[in-house]
Amino acid sequence: MPAASETISSASSAASVAAAATATGAATAGTVNTHVVQVGGPNGSTVFMPNNVQAQPGDLVQFQFNAKNHSVVQSTFDQPCIPIQNVMANKTDAFFSGFMPNNRTFGTVSTAGLLTYTIRVMDAKPIWFYCSQAKHCQAGMVGAVNAATTGNKTMQAFAALAAQASENLTPGQAAGAASPSGATPGVAESSGAAGGGAAATGTGSVATGSSSNSPAQQTTNAAPGRSATDSLLGLGVAGLAAFLAL
Repeated sequence: MPAASETISSASSAASVAAAATATGAATAGTVNTHVVQVGGPNGSTVFMPNNVQAQPGDLVQFQFNAKNHSVVQSTFDQPCIPIQNVMANKTDAFFSGFMPNNRTFGTVSTAGLLTYTIRVMDAKPIWFYCSQAKHCQAGMVGAVNAATTGNKTMQAFAALAAQASENLTPGQAAGAASPSGATPGVAESSGAAGGGAAATGTGSVATGSSSNSPAQQTTNAAPGRSATDSLLGLGVAGLAAFLAL
């Protein structure tokens, strides 16, 4: 499983966002390599594209949210649709993007209203994740960073386990219970689960789009003990971001 992580909410510069949004593996001059994962596919399909990113330690993986309302939740391989902290009680650094409701269409070139969530890869160990909306996990909306291409723990094996899952849980949601605070799954809300998303540093915020040149960005830096200013090349911590209206 990935190393410990901490989460910050930051407003990124126009240059860094433009580079991350245009190409997988692209990065601004002198910065780390950034891999882009589209969250939600053409016509609202429940997929991550690509669903398996091969990244080096220090690389960033940026999730870009398309139309509808999705999330990115860290899990274990054996229980694909369950937050990792539900399985590992001492896992206080897991990532969770929160729900990201928006009307953005797949393939939109403009960064206006773009919702993103970024994690930093600290080693070569596989990182497993899924969407906790409705039954999206069971429908195949699962992904990984550095999943093996052969053997027992491949992306295909992970998806097969997800298809058989009895529940799809959001961080803070107990097995067999409604979503946190009794909300209907898919309704936008701040992460309040220990070790999940923005709650890891107590900001309680979820990233949303802002201006066309500088969409807000929520970033997970998987380096234990590093400060918020160390993440994403020293970008400042932003205040609470307002959710984008459905």
